[in-house]
Amino acid sequence: MLKKLTAIVMMAVLAVVIMFLPSPAAAAEVTVAVNWRPLSLSGPQPYVAGGIVMLPLRAASEALGAHVSWDGANNNATLLRGNNVAIIKKGGSRVYVNGTPYPLSTASTLSYGTIYVPQDFIAAVFGFPTYYNGSVLNLQMDELPVYYTKGFRVKYLDGGSKLVTDGENSRLLLFPRSGAAPVGVVADKTIPIPLRNVMTSSAGFVGVMAQLGVLDSLSAVTISEPYWYVPGVRQAMQQGAVKYVGGDNMEAPDYELVKAISPELAFVYTDNYAHVMQKFDEMGIRYAVNNENAEADFLARMEWIKFVGAFYNKELQAEKIFNDALYNINRTTAKVQGLNKPKVAWGLSWYGKVYVADVNSYVGKWISMCQGNYVFQNIKAGQDTQVSMEDFYAMAKDADILIYSSTTNYMNDASIQGIIKENPLFADIKAVQNGQVWAYAPDWWQTLHETDVFVEDIAAVFHPEAFGGHQYRKLVKLP
Repeated sequence: MLKKLTAIVMMAVLAVVIMFLPSPAAAAEVTVAVNWRPLSLSGPQPYVAGGIVMLPLRAASEALGAHVSWDGANNNATLLRGNNVAIIKKGGSRVYVNGTPYPLSTASTLSYGTIYVPQDFIAAVFGFPTYYNGSVLNLQMDELPVYYTKGFRVKYLDGGSKLVTDGENSRLLLFPRSGAAPVGVVADKTIPIPLRNVMTSSAGFVGVMAQLGVLDSLSAVTISEPYWYVPGVRQAMQQGAVKYVGGDNMEAPDYELVKAISPELAFVYTDNYAHVMQKFDEMGIRYAVNNENAEADFLARMEWIKFVGAFYNKELQAEKIFNDALYNINRTTAKVQGLNKPKVAWGLSWYGKVYVADVNSYVGKWISMCQGNYVFQNIKAGQDTQVSMEDFYAMAKDADILIYSSTTNYMNDASIQGIIKENPLFADIKAVQNGQVWAYAPDWWQTLHETDVFVEDIAAVFHPEAFGGHQYRKLVKLP
């Protein structure tokens, strides 16, 4: 009888406890916003406990652009945001950001099969102050985080507007298309967003737009249809949705055609485009300068995806793409640490002239981080440096691997015999004799923002034993 009574009491207590636990239905009542713009969270939703909003760690952190990984052996979650690493233990009451502990208002907890953290976790890890008004938890982001580039800035204003500083320090006031531009903001141009009608001066910009899922806004390009490898662009050109306005040979676009298309914005770059920007000013064509190509650091170059994302309200998605790629790069380079370094030559011969990559360029850094020994490391004149064939041969003759820095579709003969025909001295290079010659895949320049894929391909070429069954996407082995 006593056992039966005890069981009844325990069941009653359990029912009361369950009644006061937050339910999934109640959790959905808390809206999370960034600058009062709702943030979509997948899976389990936030709930309130003791007046504190508890957030699903993975869903909230990923929605803010972080890469989240779980260490089951140590019950740790690790967040990667550029050069910042945050670690929190399941049940822990503090989070470590770059090794510094930050106490939290309450411990992390396991609910609905996921780890939850209190709202002050956001301020500690992301630097965004939070405010809860009883229904909305707002995260205040005053400026878009950038970690490696100094080439652009995005500041947030009231009402969904932004002040973007581009690669030429022009101030671009972006405002919601459904509203009006705020008054009193000093800016060189005002642009409604998200963009709908865009011209690009670089194929690389189009690759970034494709990754962000905004190709439907593309209306004009400076590369003709046969040369496109970004999925969807050729089809859009065949259907007339995207127009070629000239530029295959680096010439100025057809200004009359540009005027007829009347893009609301053109993405341009400074190098070789200063005269075009001057003409656009005369025509009243607005443009934003994306100088990713001027970045020597490949991470800084990759970070410009966030610049493009800001014009579509997709900068947090861009932040997530960036941090996921950074995680993949770190994982790849960890695989090759301590392995023997092959001697690597990286360059090409073009109409009797030989060009190699500067050791301080992003290519030089890729070689180093993938544990390669760059044979041209003492040449530092520029990102693409012309050298004599004699100097090239003297330094490259013992190279184990040759990366021929041309896309295969631009080579007269994409084969080892083809490069020997281009320059007979290649025949005596060790890598050529051993068949270890690689060239760029046709989409190389159009997808350079996919840096993690490039790094993995390069590491697999240098150390195939560490990447069994690897499928190459950006490098092609020449027959």
